[in-house]
Amino acid sequence: MRPQFAIGPTLRSTRLPRDTWYLRAAGLVVAALIPLAILAAIGRVDLGSYTMAGSMTALYTHGLPYRRRARTMAGFVAMLWAGCALALCTAAATDETLVRIAVAVVLAAVIKVAHEASAVGPPPAVIPIFLVTALAFTDQEWPDVPLHAGLVAAAGVVAWLVVMSPSLVRRHGPERRAVATAVLATIPWGTDPTDLAARDGLATAIAAAWRTMSFAGTRSAEHTALEGHIVAAERVLADPALSSPERARAAAREIERSRTALPVPPLTEDEVAQIRGVELSWRAPRSFAERHPVMAAFRPGSPSMPFFWRVVAGCLAAALLSYALGVGRPFWAITSAAVIVQPNLLLTWRKAPPRALGAVLGVGLFALLAPVAHVDPLVGVAMILVMNVLAEFFVPRNYLIGQAFVTPMALLMSQFGAILPTGELVVDRLIDTVLGVATGLAASFLIRNGHLRRHAKEATERLERATSAALALDDGAREAERTRVRRELIARLAAVSAAVRSSDDEWWTHRVDEARVVAAQKGAHNALAKLSG
Repeated sequence: MRPQFAIGPTLRSTRLPRDTWYLRAAGLVVAALIPLAILAAIGRVDLGSYTMAGSMTALYTHGLPYRRRARTMAGFVAMLWAGCALALCTAAATDETLVRIAVAVVLAAVIKVAHEASAVGPPPAVIPIFLVTALAFTDQEWPDVPLHAGLVAAAGVVAWLVVMSPSLVRRHGPERRAVATAVLATIPWGTDPTDLAARDGLATAIAAAWRTMSFAGTRSAEHTALEGHIVAAERVLADPALSSPERARAAAREIERSRTALPVPPLTEDEVAQIRGVELSWRAPRSFAERHPVMAAFRPGSPSMPFFWRVVAGCLAAALLSYALGVGRPFWAITSAAVIVQPNLLLTWRKAPPRALGAVLGVGLFALLAPVAHVDPLVGVAMILVMNVLAEFFVPRNYLIGQAFVTPMALLMSQFGAILPTGELVVDRLIDTVLGVATGLAASFLIRNGHLRRHAKEATERLERATSAALALDDGAREAERTRVRRELIARLAAVSAAVRSSDDEWWTHRVDEARVVAAQKGAHNALAKLSG
């Protein structure tokens, strides 16, 4: 497959009408202000970099139901604390830059792969990578390590409480948003039944909604109502003629905005059995990868392992070049390389130009803001929080603009302990960004990921098997069994779409057998129509 090195598409904005950026931004603002206010009261704002590391975890897990969120967020905080503690111990144990580089590179690669495999959600792994690698290059003394690590943990606990607090007001908010997304996804497919992208988008939204509902772990009348709407979306997937844009918009609005319990919609006996069948399938034995996705990502043969080695090679080369050029903070180069490397080459390329151009704009903005931020540490804190809010809004929509706010935010955070020369920071940041982008791209080109194509082929084979099982059902099959097969078909359709797209975006490799994929998708949709008939 030939690569397309067009720069224009990498700089375009993306429309994300259902992005919950405001939840992430508000969570961080609240989680950061609480420990920073305590530090300000005792006159130790200089320790704010450690509390900010823990507070940044409040950006994550907002798409998970609260029961699952509590466990996932606790694990995320614990893992970030462990990474920060290891970085602090490394900084205290040695002044040798090469040792610090080695530890920081390994931590960056592990965090990158684990973050991609986990369910913590956006934003990407750049934040924990930046936090952990930066601490590896700080000046540390052993007596101070327990205090600094304790501040990270304490701020992480506050972030956990902040992220969980909306459950006191609206217990099923994440489930409602996921179901509303699936309901709205029926509109494009019903409007244009020839739009295969809309069909795949609806299948993905339905699979995501069922997945979110399975994470809830509880049963209630409100869950039954939400599941009824997912069942209706499945009917539209099988027969787009059943779509009604007006009814879908009204239902999504009620689901998402209503502050009271949703009424249980009238359900037929078959639909009740269908929901019950889905619930039973949640409890069925699952594969190791489904139960432990992060651990599975590091197994030999995993599609993530070439990705891991790309991150290691890119980060190590960037850090060593930065060190050879005499740059004082190689963690900027490590972070830049880790951010650039993505699961496939097309995504990697799309990160490179906006990352480089955004950093140039960002250091210019930092140069303007630095004199004001140096007036008082609390002014710097306010700027950091404002920059984060802007970054959360822009990064998913336009990475170039978002990077222009992320860069000064990170530079301001690096000055909590001591004010550093602005000119030196600007030069170091620009050099490390160029090195990180160049080495990240080079590593991605040199280390091929053939697993992606194999993964797409296996996903297609699983879809074919699910289709055969659906067609083998006779008319007398129990509704619970028909429902289980229907749900598996939809999940397999979503998996094939994602796997093929990821594989086709990996340049310098063979395409997946497109004819076989199209035939498998067509057969699956015919089987869905039969099951719904």
